[in-house]
Amino acid sequence: MKNNDLNLGSYNNPIILKNKHQDIESEKYISRHSSDGVYVHRPLLQLHTGNNHEIDEDDSSFGMFAFHKLATQENCYIKNVISNPYLQPLEMKVAIALFNISEDDLEDDKFVYICTSKKINIDNYGDDEGCIWMENYKSESFFSGINQTSLFKKLEKAFNIRVSNEKLNKILIRLDSFHYINVTPVTFENSKLGISQKHNKNQRAYLKIIQINELMDCKNLTNIWLVKN
Repeated sequence: MKNNDLNLGSYNNPIILKNKHQDIESEKYISRHSSDGVYVHRPLLQLHTGNNHEIDEDDSSFGMFAFHKLATQENCYIKNVISNPYLQPLEMKVAIALFNISEDDLEDDKFVYICTSKKINIDNYGDDEGCIWMENYKSESFFSGINQTSLFKKLEKAFNIRVSNEKLNKILIRLDSFHYINVTPVTFENSKLGISQKHNKNQRAYLKIIQINELMDCKNLTNIWLVKN
């Protein structure tokens, strides 16, 4: 264990995960109103879909995406990607690639990715080399290993997807906004000690926790995308 207990992602200063889309009303309420978490509104998912929203009982002006209104099917992730008329071809490739590598990385408990072209010192993160602690909205603690290869290089090597690190980070933001993935930057503002403090909103994140939204794989969205003008 390292001497610096305040490292980002250490046991005493875990990263608070941005919540994945909760589809049970009680979980939505807990996530939105807990002291260490906020219900995350995915604007692109809301903007480009129809007939699938429900009004928040606590705030009539706030509509929430309702996965439970969609048909349940197995293995829907890829069809939900390629049916989306608002994704560019490169964004589709990255979304599908992330889905594929996540299955392998999940088995190794590694879903923290290096998202920079710079060389970083892994010893500045977590308690042990390559280990990041995190908490979900239920305050449950667990940890993940760090993938040692930068994500943009990993995509090129595994899928022949050539994309700059800068462009990839912009794609990750859009895929998160459509909620194919859940991205939590490893920054002080997202740590247990920093989440309630005033801080620089533009902190650079060299590590990002990337998770697939499981509901995108078991709910069929193909018929609810709005027609693109």
